Amino acid sequence: MKMMFLLLALAAGTISFYVAASEDADHAEIRDLVKKGQILPLESIMLQFPEKQYGKLLDLEVEREHGTIVYEFEFLRSDGLIVQIEVDARNGKILRQEIED
Repeated sequence: MKMMFLLLALAAGTISFYVAASEDADHAEIRDLVKKGQILPLESIMLQFPEKQYGKLLDLEVEREHGTIVYEFEFLRSDGLIVQIEVDARNGKILRQEIED
């Protein structure tokens, strides 16, 4: 239900971004970093992952890894495989991509 709300809210543009933050990166910190221009907003990152190519968004988390804020996405592709992608929040570069069977 939360994911459906997230997807509807993102599609409608009613929220700027949603994060399931790790214990060391909370909502306020993420918003502050975006506001200061230190990390990219979720909307900018999501443009890299069109649903036709990557599938449906299943999960989104924001974590701090080795001092870097990382957006972690999980997509369900049309072939039934799940793709996990980690993106550097500062510049939008893909750090890791993994396909689960």
